[in-house]
Amino acid sequence: MKNLISTFLVSIIFLGQTVSMEAQESGNTGLEGGNIGSQFDYAIRKSNTYEGFKVVKTTWLYKLKGNALDSVKALRDNIVSLETKVQDQQNEMNTLKADLKEANDRLGIATKEKDSFNFLGMLLTKSVYSTMVWTIIFILIVTLGIMVFLFKRSNTITIKTKETLGEKQEEFDAHRKWALEREQTLARELNKLKQKYKGLD
Repeated sequence: MKNLISTFLVSIIFLGQTVSMEAQESGNTGLEGGNIGSQFDYAIRKSNTYEGFKVVKTTWLYKLKGNALDSVKALRDNIVSLETKVQDQQNEMNTLKADLKEANDRLGIATKEKDSFNFLGMLLTKSVYSTMVWTIIFILIVTLGIMVFLFKRSNTITIKTKETLGEKQEEFDAHRKWALEREQTLARELNKLKQKYKGLD
């Protein structure tokens, strides 16, 4: 809308200057030539003055009216022509914008395909693919380190458990041997006591 108004104003100024220049070149300053302003100046200058009023011929007023209407019509025709040109230029610009957008989209797709890998049905860029690969490698290294650590810790615990179990087994064997000897000693003493009581009877 702003562009249309600017174009309209420029057209009016240009048309006014063109008509003024043509009038100056032809030397015609009456009601038949020149711009509307010069025609009104001519009518005012040539009219009679009566008690502070200007007496203008009716034929001149009709002529000025006709000239003004012709000027307005010419301006309207010029505006319509300019609007048509502006609309054509706008349509051409819209077409060029659509073509440019389509070209940019195609370029973007081509660039993306060039800089991408097809991985498991997904289109990944080189940077994403590289990041993903190094992340997987890092996770595998960390997992391997954790498994080695857990294995060593489990192995150490197993060895300590076996050593503790061996010590407990030795203690148990020693205690069982001591308990067996103690039981045998008590059985002998009990036997002696029984025989002693039998002798008393």
